Amino acid sequence: MTTSLMQEVAANKPREKAGAHTMARYGFQVHASILKILEVHRTGADYRAVFDHFDDLMMLDRSEQPEKVGFFQIKSQDKGEWTLAALTAKKGKSKPATFLGRLYHHMDAFGVMVSCLGFVSNLGFKLKLIDGTETTADNLVIPSSQLHPDVMAVLRGAVAKDGVGNTAVDGSQLFVFERIGLGLIEQDKFVKGALVEFIHEREDAHYIPVISLYETLRGSVFTKSGVTEEFTTEAEFYDRKTLSRADVETMFLRATSGRRFLDNWGTIAGDLTANGMRSRRMIVLKNSCILYIKARSVGEPGATAFNAAARDIIIAHQTEIDSYETLPEIVAQLEKWLPSDYEHREGALYVESFEAIG
Repeated sequence: MTTSLMQEVAANKPREKAGAHTMARYGFQVHASILKILEVHRTGADYRAVFDHFDDLMMLDRSEQPEKVGFFQIKSQDKGEWTLAALTAKKGKSKPATFLGRLYHHMDAFGVMVSCLGFVSNLGFKLKLIDGTETTADNLVIPSSQLHPDVMAVLRGAVAKDGVGNTAVDGSQLFVFERIGLGLIEQDKFVKGALVEFIHEREDAHYIPVISLYETLRGSVFTKSGVTEEFTTEAEFYDRKTLSRADVETMFLRATSGRRFLDNWGTIAGDLTANGMRSRRMIVLKNSCILYIKARSVGEPGATAFNAAARDIIIAHQTEIDSYETLPEIVAQLEKWLPSDYEHREGALYVESFEAIG
């Protein structure tokens, strides 16, 4: 009987956590994961990223019913370079005890479903290439196919000695060694720069606030990486430990819509003034709108629940909404249709009503 990838994920126990991460190394893992997400996202392919579960990062080839998975170990060091000896050096007593052995261990459970065994670091690699030369700092991505046969023989022997070399499927050709530009300091600046480049490739670039989007992505990946409980359903696992392409697109759309609302505040204020609202009251309302936009963009449960309920109601009443001429008219109707005790309810009503127009 054929076993699906998600059945294997559910059936196998994720790795034991080795204790608390240092903040710097955990931050590096989070930021490197964001960079990998952006790399895959810009290709247009579907995906689902899984954070700190079987490894530092897993990349599924589909958001639903995936068939392939790439595993990534993300390691940062202060100085030096990665040699084959360093990659296969023992770190602890229990097997697998080496970096590559732990990475290769995934072949036991996932076999032919593994698409990549990636080792990602801020340092470069010193490995012999197939033409007899050694890698330099310019070799940013080094697949196994580029390595010298002598290196591959040592690599296979090392993982076998580590107790994981006798898997049914040979995964040695799946190793990829990758050096990224992310450093140990000012990681936020580097990732924000990557986001700026990524956003400029999109048609809605003008409307996306980079800092807000960065904080949303970083907060989501950080939180999901720290979740350690077992899950009873696939939906719960997806929600608590992963981000899909659609999830990331939703973050972009939320950031975009929030910016558009604030960019159009002058027009909105004109409607409010014509409706009799005074400046003091208007300032309070604007602050409520900003608080809701921020809460929704980071996935705060109350805000996302309000957003979901508002979307359903707006879809059901779109024809009636389209008949109103001013924003306050739409807000008045949405308030009737959507009773709620959400703390930023007034601001939420205005934001959702604005987004319902057009």
